[in-house]
Amino acid sequence: MMATYFLITILVIVSCASYTNGVSIAQKSCPMPPKFKTNYDYNWQSKDHEWSNTNTRPDYFLFSLSWSPTFCSTLSDSARNREFQCSRADQFGLIVHGLWPSKFDPKSPLDMPRNCRNDQQLPISLIKRFYCLMPDEDLMQAEWEKHGTCYFKTPTDYFTKIEYLYNQLTIPDIEAMKNPTYQSIKSAFLKLNSPDLFASAIYVRTNSQGQLIEVRFCYDLYFRYTSCYQ
Repeated sequence: MMATYFLITILVIVSCASYTNGVSIAQKSCPMPPKFKTNYDYNWQSKDHEWSNTNTRPDYFLFSLSWSPTFCSTLSDSARNREFQCSRADQFGLIVHGLWPSKFDPKSPLDMPRNCRNDQQLPISLIKRFYCLMPDEDLMQAEWEKHGTCYFKTPTDYFTKIEYLYNQLTIPDIEAMKNPTYQSIKSAFLKLNSPDLFASAIYVRTNSQGQLIEVRFCYDLYFRYTSCYQ
């Protein structure tokens, strides 16, 4: 009985990714909060600088992975302690920010599909199912309503597609890189995901200090890599 308890504990605290030969391997288990939030519903009408655009048909999809250590470093101590992904010593690495139906060459951000319908709060069972990819209830709810509703019929469809795209990627061990740069990170992704991934289908964003912020990938409407620039 005691051995079983310790085995379960170990499985729960396994990081979202393990590493072999400098390559990240996605895991289905990850650190979980001792208690999940109960109120994480999202209403775009109550948010400043939000809008609804239900008329624009997407040209492509943008898949964004956020580098958790840089995100956490920008927060105050109190804010960092409220973010589960930041409150642990074994921080998350690349997490999913979102999958965004997008339009090439919009005249303004208002031309992008966004907040296509107001939906009910996601069930906690779905939150737990995909938490290793997007470790925050508010993030999952907001991304579904802001972006997922503009193309996908159900939250399960949206998050299952996110999981599929993430698992198709071979992710380099960025933490093991010596002084990683925009170019070295991009090159590592291209090397590990060749020949499918090509240079114009990936964009690496860093801050003014050269720290990684996010890695973006572009897909056509059939979820094949496409150029981010048209």
